[in-house]
Amino acid sequence: MFIGKIGTNPYHNMGANGKWAGIPYVPSKGRAVLQDRLEFGSSYRQNNESGIYRPNGSQMQALPAVSYTYLEPDERLKRELLPPSECGEYTEEDALINQYMKQSRIDGYIDGDTFVSNSSEPVKLILKDHISQSDLENFQKELEEKGLGAEIDWRGVKGDFVQIGVGFWNLERFDQKADYLASRYAVLKERIQNQFTGEKQEGELQKLEQIYAEAKEEMAAAYADSIGGFYESLGQSGTADDMRQSVLEVLDKKADAYIACLGQNDIYSNITASEKQWLKQDDAYMAAQLREKYSEVSGLSQAVHVQQSPYSQKDLEYAGMYAKSLSQKLKKPDWDVDGSDSALGRHLAEQYQTLEGDVEKAGISDRLFEILKSSFDPFIEKIMDSLDSLIDSYQEQAAKSPWMAGLIRTEHIDRDAVYHSFRAALEK
Repeated sequence: MFIGKIGTNPYHNMGANGKWAGIPYVPSKGRAVLQDRLEFGSSYRQNNESGIYRPNGSQMQALPAVSYTYLEPDERLKRELLPPSECGEYTEEDALINQYMKQSRIDGYIDGDTFVSNSSEPVKLILKDHISQSDLENFQKELEEKGLGAEIDWRGVKGDFVQIGVGFWNLERFDQKADYLASRYAVLKERIQNQFTGEKQEGELQKLEQIYAEAKEEMAAAYADSIGGFYESLGQSGTADDMRQSVLEVLDKKADAYIACLGQNDIYSNITASEKQWLKQDDAYMAAQLREKYSEVSGLSQAVHVQQSPYSQKDLEYAGMYAKSLSQKLKKPDWDVDGSDSALGRHLAEQYQTLEGDVEKAGISDRLFEILKSSFDPFIEKIMDSLDSLIDSYQEQAAKSPWMAGLIRTEHIDRDAVYHSFRAALEK
């Protein structure tokens, strides 16, 4: 193994006294200039004539292999860290613990950078792992006797809609989060209509619509900023707003479908035990029951909905995953910068042809297909920008260490060569 900078040794074969005395060195005529070299190995050898030095075993030792143990992630902890809209199932046990934990909520408001508590009671911190079984059983008995009361826990509803947004970080949960939001809305709307009348009903419905509208907007805006913004950066003007409107329509369509399903299926009649009647007042639990029922009927209860927005849910999901793929390629191009520029053009042509083939099988709209196709040329430019940025760093390295110039690429991408081979490959 070689390490170090290769260069001439101006003091080679000069006596030690001459080196320390600083006597100028005059190279001998007709003699080859020798170079210093340092090698790592297990055997000792020193050759003053060649300038090669190898340390012995006591001077250079190999480190033993590092031992480690791979720990599986704690699934329970992972689930607790997820927002409610991404947790999936919501069981009776989840509902019980959730209601118990609400006892530790702090009432107050934010004043600038300070939280101001409205409660005169001392703050009580409860950790799930520290809940004793006896405390949980006593609390459950209270629920069985008193129920949850008629009032809707709007604070809990708003809290459950935290992190409802969808972007590159959680695209695979788009459908799950949309179902969560729509089913909660459907259950709450039916409860308000059945439980309240007059001004009370009107006021509660207004609260629901406001919270639902805010959650919808957060989800749609996050998707539009992340996915739509990515396509806008590739020259597709107006895509972000079109996708925002489309997400809003997808959510309303789901809400209509869940309301229709709830009207045709009595999900409350399945709860017959007297000690479980309080679950009917837990809208999060009933929404989970509704989602389960909806999946059983396989969409037979869906309301008729004529699409008005530019993109369907299938379009949005496909556009998101494709944007994520392109985004990852821009951050870390899957191409060796030392490869030929013509080969890069052919590689990009293969990716474009793969796109065309995948789109035919995906069943997406012609409108989205045109967006994806139109995005590819700007994507090629950004790929070459990314590679050129890497080459810029190589140029800086070569400027500091000229001996590296022949080992790394310092010339920018020949864009004409890339496009020529790209088009030639597509014409074959």
